[in-house]
Amino acid sequence: MRNIDKIRKLEHELGRYRKKVADQDKLIMKLRGQLDEVHAGAIELQNHTDALLTVVARQFGEMVTDEETMEELGRRLRLPPFDTADVRRRYEIHARRDAETGDYIVGVVPRGGADTKTSAHQNGERKSEEVTAL
Repeated sequence: MRNIDKIRKLEHELGRYRKKVADQDKLIMKLRGQLDEVHAGAIELQNHTDALLTVVARQFGEMVTDEETMEELGRRLRLPPFDTADVRRRYEIHARRDAETGDYIVGVVPRGGADTKTSAHQNGERKSEEVTAL
């Protein structure tokens, strides 16, 4: 094989390598953008969860006071340990927002139980907008 043929072959391989690297760079940029979106969504979900737990603890928790100064420190709500997968498998949750008061209405039923959205509408409950059905 002549040197010129070897050079052409190596240049061809180098071109294929450069194209592969460029394609991988494009894929990395695309995946990095998706990762950023997912990360932002996870942070938003964490913020909503923290807000929900704060509201629930303030509404249903017991007042905690400093034993020395008797100053009110906040509220504490104790929950029993649970297995997330088991709870999700056994129960279905529906949430909606009351159109008149703006309150969130959350219902939990065993999976396979009555459809809460249908029964709520049939029972003539106040008008509401559906938030989510998990």
